[in-house]
Amino acid sequence: TGSIWNGRAQALVWRAAPLGDLAWSIAPRELLRGRIGGELRLTRPDGSLTTRASLSLGGTLRLADTTADLPVEMLAALPVGMPRNWRGRIRGTFEEIAVAAGWPTAIRGTLEMDGMIAPPPRNISIGSYHVEMPDPTASDATSGVLSARVTDKEGPLSFEGRLTLSPDRSFLLEGTVAPRGTTPPQLQQSMQLLGPPDANGRRPVSVSGTL
Repeated sequence: TGSIWNGRAQALVWRAAPLGDLAWSIAPRELLRGRIGGELRLTRPDGSLTTRASLSLGGTLRLADTTADLPVEMLAALPVGMPRNWRGRIRGTFEEIAVAAGWPTAIRGTLEMDGMIAPPPRNISIGSYHVEMPDPTASDATSGVLSARVTDKEGPLSFEGRLTLSPDRSFLLEGTVAPRGTTPPQLQQSMQLLGPPDANGRRPVSVSGTL
């Protein structure tokens, strides 16, 4: 309903994945700059996302002043390469997100990942985490590589590390992890595979792959 400048689409679906209801307001002045831009708001019964978006003629998508409060299950259902069957909730605030050729080239903001539960058959709670992008402790800046600082907030694991995303769509999560409080036996067994702990009881962990 509405018009190309101000409208609303109900029950939006992308590649068979339900997204929610989308409302938009397009700014005509953006056309004079060679791009389409405006404000977008996605609403669902279980969350929402708002942003100021612009798409250039070259295909670069830029998002500004983005806020999101969504279930992890919704993102995992999208065909974007994310691991499936995780549960939890994400809340994010981003000053800038730039995407070219379907891959992020710039991200500035913070992300809260709360109540994360691993997929079946384990179904183990691994706690909540804070993500800051770019990593404020990173001293080495490689062209095209994005970094994020990841720290735990609560849960059975104490974690500190860095996530990097490379232009070849590979990722690397590395850091140190230690048990906290009463750690489930399955997590204890997994941690033993990482090798012996250091003097502070922490073990190095590294996970890599492609998206």
